[in-house]
Formats: sequence, C-alpha cells, structure tokens
Amino acid sequence: MTRHIAVFGKMGLKFGHLIEAAINDIAGWQVDIWPCDDDLAARDTMLKTCEAAIMGPDFILTPGNFAALMAAPNLKLVAQPWVGTDWLDPGFLPKGLMVCNAGGHAASMAEHVMASILEHAIELRAQHADMLGGRWYRSGRNSAPDARHGHLNGKTLGLVGFGEIARAVVRRANAFNMNCCAVARSAREQTPDGLDWIGTQAELPRLLNESDYIALTCDLNAETEGMIDADAFALMKPTAYLINVARGEVIVEEALYTALKERRIDGAALDTWYRYPGTVENAEPDPDRGGPFQGSQYDFNALDNVLLTPHSSAHTFDADEGRYVSIAKSLREYAQGQTPKRLVATGTGENLGDFRLP
Repeated sequence: MTRHIAVFGKMGLKFGHLIEAAINDIAGWQVDIWPCDDDLAARDTMLKTCEAAIMGPDFILTPGNFAALMAAPNLKLVAQPWVGTDWLDPGFLPKGLMVCNAGGHAASMAEHVMASILEHAIELRAQHADMLGGRWYRSGRNSAPDARHGHLNGKTLGLVGFGEIARAVVRRANAFNMNCCAVARSAREQTPDGLDWIGTQAELPRLLNESDYIALTCDLNAETEGMIDADAFALMKPTAYLINVARGEVIVEEALYTALKERRIDGAALDTWYRYPGTVENAEPDPDRGGPFQGSQYDFNALDNVLLTPHSSAHTFDADEGRYVSIAKSLREYAQGQTPKRLVATGTGENLGDFRLP
C-alpha cells in the first residue's frame, strides 16, 4: 500500500521537488503537491490519504485549512517550515501527532545579527545622510571635527540561547575578534568553541552586565517569556545594544520602550514584534493610530535609537530552500522508520475541543 506525504503552501509548491528527491529511493512512498489554488476538493482528497504533511504559513493562515489538516484521518507527522514552537500546545493537537520544525536559516539570521551590530558600531546610515546633506564631518553621536565611530574588535557579545543560530553568530563574531559568552537552557559540561564562558539562565545577570552587545536567539516558552524586563535593563551597560531575532514577547514590551526612550541603553535592533498583520500582503495601517502599521502598542517608530525590521532575518532565498532541505531530512528519517531528529512536539489531544489557529 502506498503511503503519502502531502505538501501544502506556496513554498512547498516551489521546493516540493526536494521532498521527492529525499524519498525517491524508499519504496512505497509518494509525494503529493497541492497546486495552491482554491480547489478544496483536491485538498481534501490529499488529506484523506496523507500520513505526513508539510504546512506552509500561507496555507495554515487561510481559514479552514489548518483545522482540516488536523482532522486528516491518517496523519501521523506534520512538518513546519520555520523553527518557532511558541504556538504549539500539544493539547490542541490530535493524540500522537508528531510535529517537526525546520532549520536551514541559521546563516541568514546570523548575518542579520552581525549586520545590526556593524550598523550600530559604524553608523553607515548616519554617515551617508551627512554626505547627502553636504556635511563632510559627522553630525552623529560624536560631533565634528572629532567624529569617530566604534568598532567590534575586543567588544563582548552575549547570546541568550545557544542553538544553531547562536552558534552561527559566534563563528562570525569571532572573525571580528569579539569576545562571546552565552546562557542556555541547560548546563554544558564543556565550553563550546568560540565562547569565553557559557552558563544557564541563572547567569543571565552576569551576561547582561558584561556584554556590549546582547543578541536574543532563544525560543519563546514559559521560562523565557518576559525574561528581559525592567530589572534586566537595569543590569545592562548604558552603552549596551540589544538585538532581538527571537520573539517579541521574550522582552517585556513596556520595559523595552521605556529603556530606549529614556536611553537607559544605547539602542536596539528589533526584528520580532508584539503585533503582526494578518498576512504579509495585508499590512494595513494601524487601526489605533490611523497611520502605518506598527508592531507594538508603543511608538517605536518615533525613536531614533532603534533599527526596525519586519521579522525578515530568516527570509532570504537561500534560507527558504534550506528550510525545505531540513524538512526533507526529517521526512526521510520518518520514512525509514526513525524518529525525526527535529521532533519538537507530540499531540496529547487533551484540549482538542479548544483548538485554535497558531
């Protein structure tokens, strides 16, 4: 009997061939790719037979699709083409359903972190604006004629979370001769290459106190939600610069805005937010302000010491493909009878009646 893998979403349509290539030498498996149209009958036919499925974000954000996927009678495994698991409550998932996340974007996110750090240190935007305005000497934080910008050599970078993304950041930061330290969910017997030291979350105060740059790369969970609060900002150097590529809720929203507005720290680069438009195509003006969409109830847009990006650190052409390469590995492991290495949750079905969209 043929066993089926269903691929849903626009990115799945583009990279479904990677899934096919990953299992084409394993007998008894077939990959079905949805053409991403409004043919719900074709969708439902695929759902009746699929044992594993890949759900693109555009697919699950379309009303009805995610609930239909969860009701698929033979579904055993779902793969998501992103890493975050903060939406996952095993109780909302059918009992026994396995969920895998995806890698493949660590390099892109690490480059985003380093670009944010370099922009803060060298201030290319400010220098460019001055030149456009006919000013040879900088009008930035150091006044002409003694204008100077910073550099990364010898600076300390603290990483909150030490997974694939953080490791990729450390490799790049070491190339700039930065000193790196980290805190992680669990204790490590040995200090990983590239780090001066690593500790658990209990040593977060030390990291905040020592670091010139602080990069948040951790998961959002019960332990990390609100971890960076007013007390945490009080431990940072007044010259510290914060980069968040984790999740907005890792930082207490009001505490972040206050720290930046009152310049308790030097600045921040924020790629993750507290509010999101329904879809990328539907970035409507902010209903509370009648102006451009904003990712927070606070007016970060009005601050001059913050770099704002629309959760784009992982969205590169190479990262898109890399995520599906990662998923292909997980599906191959499953097709060979193994538990996928990137398994992040298994449904319990305890609150299935309270199911909601991620």
